[in-house]
Amino acid sequence: MDYINYLKTEQPIAYKTFLNALSKKKVFHAYLLSGEIGTPLLEIAKFIAASLICEEPNPFACLKCNNCRRVLENNYQDLIIIDGKKDTIKKENIEYIESEFSKTSFETKGIKVYIINLVENMNEDSINALLKFLEEPAENTYALLTTENEYRILPTILSRTQIVHFNLIDPSFLIDESVKIGVKKEDAELLANFYNDSNKIKEESVNQDYIEARDIVLALLNKIDDKKELRFYIENNVCTTLNTKPNVRYLFDFLIFFFREAYSYSLEKSTIFVDYVNILGNITKNVKDLSDAILKLMDARNELNYNLNTSLLILHTLKDIFEV
Repeated sequence: MDYINYLKTEQPIAYKTFLNALSKKKVFHAYLLSGEIGTPLLEIAKFIAASLICEEPNPFACLKCNNCRRVLENNYQDLIIIDGKKDTIKKENIEYIESEFSKTSFETKGIKVYIINLVENMNEDSINALLKFLEEPAENTYALLTTENEYRILPTILSRTQIVHFNLIDPSFLIDESVKIGVKKEDAELLANFYNDSNKIKEESVNQDYIEARDIVLALLNKIDDKKELRFYIENNVCTTLNTKPNVRYLFDFLIFFFREAYSYSLEKSTIFVDYVNILGNITKNVKDLSDAILKLMDARNELNYNLNTSLLILHTLKDIFEV
């Protein structure tokens, strides 16, 4: 990813915020990077972390020195990353950061950075632990938090961070840019809803979790005219094939996208996602209440933050919304 170009051209306010802070060496102790789903928040957080740790910043990270390479490879000892996209952030995650950063720096740079990706996925105990940590920031210790839903963040956390907002790139432009660098148009149209960077779309288009979920969802939606066949496919293909949290997340994300776009298509009779017009038409004909179905899918996706039986979650949700 070309971080500087992305920030300069697509996120000018964020670019100027960090440029000024790094140039003047007046970096705030905690930032909250806020953007819609698809914005490369974690990647940018790591780039800012690298800029703080870089051996020769100018003022951003050079991405060539040993420190920068180790940051990008998650191999820098004074950088801790907690990813709420993978699992609910617990109190012990925050206590681990506190414990590690209470010790003398492992690295000669002497700067410690922690990144918490998707802070909205914290439980109550972890939120209280984080608040205490933010209230009493240690010297040369910086926090980079990210969120895809700022409205779910407690005001007490918002007040202790400097919020940096990121804008979404226009989907049509993003699709065109992705196709130019070798992404299939049908993949670009799908992934433009989840990633706000063409290079990230290209990388994700060959991810096995994405490919499995894409193929399952497209096959599923092409069977919704036949209730009996659809039920069989859900029970014997969807529930048995999608068995990791990443591809189950993709399943629900794709269905939410298709149902939202189908609802919009039913009203406007137009869409920029031209490769999926037939699927959108089938959804509007076969799903009675699209808005209710979208809410059920969103609830199911949120349930993935807990340790549930994903097969049962898929089975219950899909049988409900497709009435099979």
